[in-house]
Amino acid sequence: MSPDQWSAILDGFERDIALAVSGGDVPTWTPPVNAGPLPASLAERARRVLDAQADAAAILARLKHDAGTQLAAIDAVPSGSLSARPLLLDVRG
Repeated sequence: MSPDQWSAILDGFERDIALAVSGGDVPTWTPPVNAGPLPASLAERARRVLDAQADAAAILARLKHDAGTQLAAIDAVPSGSLSARPLLLDVRG
């Protein structure tokens, strides 16, 4: 595969990373056919893309954890139908 084709592959990775961390819908990834070896001239860019993917995965894992924590807190609050008296929700923690 030519350097231009590899550049397009890396462009796609960068676009998907930006979409993922901005909350967009990332299309299903399809591996390129007959990609061949990465040209040495693009090795540093590929490393940066790999680092960006790892950073994005860490960000998304943190967001997922935070959302789960918030959902668990919401689930812990009894619904109005279970309690005959008013409830106070401490939003300041």
